[in-house]
Amino acid sequence: MTVNLNTKIIEEFMAENRLTKKGFCTRCKISVATYYRIMHNKDVNLRSLFKIAKAMGVPIKTLFIC
Repeated sequence: MTVNLNTKIIEEFMAENRLTKKGFCTRCKISVATYYRIMHNKDVNLRSLFKIAKAMGVPIKTLFIC
């Protein structure tokens, strides 16, 4: 599924919380490969987006560009 994601909010969250890519993935319970797919807007799994939104404490709609 190709979608328009607000990857900047993920990058800002990582910077504010001083998280590495691996640290972010561990916190969200996703793989690093999934992280890269999400950051490049390729083959995104909705379940992974829910995990990220939950770990970041934001509504899932925040991750999408409208």
